[in-house]
Amino acid sequence: MNPSSPSSSPFRRSNSTPNPSQDLFSAPRHATATFRLIYTSTSCLSAFLLFHTAVWWPRHVFGSHPFASTKSCWDLSGSVVTLGFLDTDYDDKNGALKYFFLAQAAYQLHSLCFHMVSMLLLLLYGGGSGRTKDSATRVVASWFRKIWRRPQNQQQQRQQQQLESIRIISMKTSTQSYIRPMVEHVIVLALLMGAYLFSGLRRLGALGIFTLELSSVFLQLLQVCIYAPEKSWWRKPSVVIFVHRFLTIPTFIYCRFFVLPFVVWYSAAFESQEWLEQIEKVFSPGWGERIYTVFNGLLCLIFALNLVLFRRLLFHPHLRQIVKQQREGSQ
Repeated sequence: MNPSSPSSSPFRRSNSTPNPSQDLFSAPRHATATFRLIYTSTSCLSAFLLFHTAVWWPRHVFGSHPFASTKSCWDLSGSVVTLGFLDTDYDDKNGALKYFFLAQAAYQLHSLCFHMVSMLLLLLYGGGSGRTKDSATRVVASWFRKIWRRPQNQQQQRQQQQLESIRIISMKTSTQSYIRPMVEHVIVLALLMGAYLFSGLRRLGALGIFTLELSSVFLQLLQVCIYAPEKSWWRKPSVVIFVHRFLTIPTFIYCRFFVLPFVVWYSAAFESQEWLEQIEKVFSPGWGERIYTVFNGLLCLIFALNLVLFRRLLFHPHLRQIVKQQREGSQ
């Protein structure tokens, strides 16, 4: 999901006070949001076309099978992918699920590496002004610059100091804003790798991924609007507010606070008992309980992260500023 996507985290903390140097960060954020919007849209469309006719794809997410139910995820003829003779392809979806999970794992791994590189760049080039910059960050950043940067003359050093004075993202704040998405990517990667091994979890996992990324489509659309060029139609306050209030928030609530807990999580918690008993017979006693605990525990963490993200979605500083601008313009 933007479980996302499992895709990923759409918002970053930023100073709520206007700053001209904010434009320096809008272009890369706009480009990143555009890429994620394209990816999540393509992923959702692919999942829908591949799986919407499956018996385990419920109507809550636009399934078309007349007897669709998440109970069908736990067909006892499916078992473990590493034991091919036990993992019967009872619905002819194993091939599609294989490539779907491969694409999802690649995206999550890419996003995790992207966040790690971004944090390193913030360590090197980020930070507040000389007065507000964290001392530990200043020491570490100085150490990296001595290693990787060429010697500078006095004029270049003065120019560098001037650039430092207009930095608007402190390392402390930026690092905190990257912690949640990085944790989310790690959790989703663990879910993807674990879910793919087992037929029931594989199908329920695909359903959960689609649910999270359907919400992420509109989260990324909101990001595209917020960080669009200043004079762009997408940047208009009326457009941003419409996307936020009538597209992003409703889909977020439906997908992440209804489908995820009451369809996906419910199925994992209460409809998987016979399948787990079979897993214990294949391996050894206690395996079913471990799988049950780990998978449901990770779903619980994703739901908790969604609560944090929803709070930021409601009180995002850029949105407050846009609403304020619209009110001032109407007056």
